[in-house]
Amino acid sequence: MSRVKRILGAFLALGIGASPLARAEKPIPFDLDVSALAEVLPLAMEALDISRRAAEREARHTAELARRGVAEVPMDESQKYVMEAGAAGRFMFDNFGEFYIDRRFVTKDEMVTIRKIEAWLKAHFPEAAKGFDVRPQAAPRKVPIFRGFGDPRYQRHDALILRMTADFNAHKADWCGGTAAQAAKIPDVTPAMVKSHMIEESGGNGLASVAAWVVDPLQVNVPGDWCAEKSLVGLQKPSKRNEGRAEDNVRAAIKFLSRKGFGKSARPAKDRPKSFFDSWSDALRRYNGRRDRTETDRVYSDEYASKILRRAADPDAFVPIEIRLAK
Repeated sequence: MSRVKRILGAFLALGIGASPLARAEKPIPFDLDVSALAEVLPLAMEALDISRRAAEREARHTAELARRGVAEVPMDESQKYVMEAGAAGRFMFDNFGEFYIDRRFVTKDEMVTIRKIEAWLKAHFPEAAKGFDVRPQAAPRKVPIFRGFGDPRYQRHDALILRMTADFNAHKADWCGGTAAQAAKIPDVTPAMVKSHMIEESGGNGLASVAAWVVDPLQVNVPGDWCAEKSLVGLQKPSKRNEGRAEDNVRAAIKFLSRKGFGKSARPAKDRPKSFFDSWSDALRRYNGRRDRTETDRVYSDEYASKILRRAADPDAFVPIEIRLAK
């Protein structure tokens, strides 16, 4: 039994004997002093109320989306642990020792209680601190694990992302096909943005998305989207989806994206020596290029870029994939 499961069981037992519903078959014994138990009981009761209120808000949100014909890819449940705490009810945690709850439906005041319980858990079970403190944040040379996308398959390309972004940031002129002066004004690309972009392109649960994630997670090498500029970033026109190697496709996609920062054509930046890099947001909009109106009354490509950047900026906030068109 993993350390995470043992500690979560210990916390949720709260002196009455927990029986985990997932990934464990027996109640988990623990040793907790009375003062620590007295400290957490009021917080646990508050957590039950928070979970109830969050569920009500989420239900209203889901009902409104259903009314408009919108369906979101839900948070990934492969890392969810459901625990019974007897009369105290059920609690859900993820494998990072954090409450399994969609932060969109929790207020800032409610998050204070949640953070107190998570801190209590680590303080009273210090041997588990490393086991819980494993969620990488969007920091230099770290690839975040995005909330709702915790399944191991989403972390498949993390090492590749780190290598590609480091090389891009060290040799921007080569990647964008521009002059040294043009490259100097390109902000560093972050691993968080590249991975968030992958999720937006291929993070769904359908067979096509799952297959694309393995070989072409940025969907750059698709027959129906071919253009001459893609041959300039190392690709050959494919005859079917998911041709080539993931490393070559990801490299080509980042090159293509960076060149989109200089204009719609994605030609090498030096072809227009007076041009300059607009922004990563502009590059993402041009990478997608769709001009349909969405249900939020925005241009599709604008919403696409916004979701990628919002997810990258806050890995702890669940940002769903779907973008639905206006009816």
